[in-house]
Amino acid sequence: METILTVKNEHLERLSPQEAVDFFRELLWAEATVLGIGKNLTNVPSAITVADGGIDAEVQHMQVNGGQGIIKQDLTRYQIKTGNFSLSDDSHIKKILFKDRSTELKIRVKSCLDKNGTLVVVLFGWDNPETKDDQLINKFKGKLTSIDQKYDKAKIEIWRQNNLIGFLKPFPSLALQVNERERARFQTHKSWSQDGEMKKEFKAGQAQKDFISNMQNELRKNSEAVHIHVWGDAGIGKTRLVLEATRADDLRALVIYCDAASKFRDSDLMNEILRDDNQFSVIIVIDECDPDSRSYIWNKLKYRGPRIKLVSIYNEYDDTAGNINYFDTPPLDNEEVSSIIQGYNIPKDQADRWPELCSGSPRVAHVIGLNLKNNPDDLLKPPDTVNIWDRYVVGGDDPDSQQVQQRRLVLRHIALFKRFGYGRSVVAEAQAIAEIVNQGDPQITWSRFQEIINKLKARKILQGENRLYITPKLLHIELWTEWWDTYGSTFNLEDFSEDLPPTLLEWFYEMFKYAAESKVATRIVKELLGENGPFQNEN
Repeated sequence: METILTVKNEHLERLSPQEAVDFFRELLWAEATVLGIGKNLTNVPSAITVADGGIDAEVQHMQVNGGQGIIKQDLTRYQIKTGNFSLSDDSHIKKILFKDRSTELKIRVKSCLDKNGTLVVVLFGWDNPETKDDQLINKFKGKLTSIDQKYDKAKIEIWRQNNLIGFLKPFPSLALQVNERERARFQTHKSWSQDGEMKKEFKAGQAQKDFISNMQNELRKNSEAVHIHVWGDAGIGKTRLVLEATRADDLRALVIYCDAASKFRDSDLMNEILRDDNQFSVIIVIDECDPDSRSYIWNKLKYRGPRIKLVSIYNEYDDTAGNINYFDTPPLDNEEVSSIIQGYNIPKDQADRWPELCSGSPRVAHVIGLNLKNNPDDLLKPPDTVNIWDRYVVGGDDPDSQQVQQRRLVLRHIALFKRFGYGRSVVAEAQAIAEIVNQGDPQITWSRFQEIINKLKARKILQGENRLYITPKLLHIELWTEWWDTYGSTFNLEDFSEDLPPTLLEWFYEMFKYAAESKVATRIVKELLGENGPFQNEN
């Protein structure tokens, strides 16, 4: 029965020489990772047109226990052939072994055989059967013994297409790559890395480098199944850090990325992984993996052994019982944020003005850099492809749901103030805001208001202890602007400020200076203070 992981001969046949070498490199690295062989001992150069002494790849002197036989004991060297290369043709066999128009062995073929290594001929475009036992091996030995009788005991293997397809069985990521189904519901690391958001310039400070190193160490553990949960506020770079952590040669070939838990949960791929006769080695990366899905998926996978690695990504921490490794995504330092902005041809002295508004978010830094370049009059303008401010507010929820609409209403009202009290001694400030929100939506009671606030704290959109503030700051300004655009025409300062605690009123006024960093917000300030604005009579 054909599945999304089915690989056919024609999938291998269509690979070019360069693609075949690149793909075989991934296969070798995947097998080496499973066997615990250091990537420094595998060598598959990508330069296929330079002199290579007759060898396309090698694994150096190894003591091998287990595996599929892709990597042999001691030295293994590989010659990779594509197209209609046929070992039934003597000239093709000579081409593998000998220098052009010569009976002299190619240098690295000779050294491999002289060192008692194994020479493997890998055929991506040929799958013909033999008519006699060891027919092709004997052909090779016949050519070799004509040079020197000692090569009668040479270790030679021929891998046809069916052998390669068999080797791919434990590696679903490689199967998806070669059958070109990687851009459907699931993506290989290569496909994932070509997504627009993943191709933006990557900057990392020491905290990000430590994050990557620590994650790689966890993924390389080989004693049991591993579950890493990556969390942090929207735009902080969670997904990109996971991409960079799994870019390492020994990890990349095992990765399958899915951008939503709903696509993986109970999918054909998950069912394949759970089959008793499958021994997949895979690093499953699931974005937008909510707590319920995370618990369900991990419950299915956690006793499948060290061949299974799960990386779940979500905005919230949501501590649960069990052996889950939690990775809190660190914000970028101001230096790296400025560097991202400078990447849009913004002079350093100008770029250095903006990191504070980004709150360590690379996504917001890219927005500022792009807008400074193309839309300097509107730094809040989101890219054409996606409204990043909605991604903060909506998250993975239905944008039209009552839940999201209430969250948006609360955030806009909170945004009127630079910060607000929520701790026990200053909770009157939060209660005053809740009363204003309740006038707009009576269903948002004090209890419901607290639920929304706690949710926003869990997602790190609200931060602080006794007094909370919105982050990133540019999101705060965007929400402040949205409130005035929506409700400003009927605003009455006297009614609004009547029951506000004094400190909260001060923070209300402070937002006018704070929001002046945005030219859109500045326009609103001018309107508010203008001849027809609600503050025109204020002294």
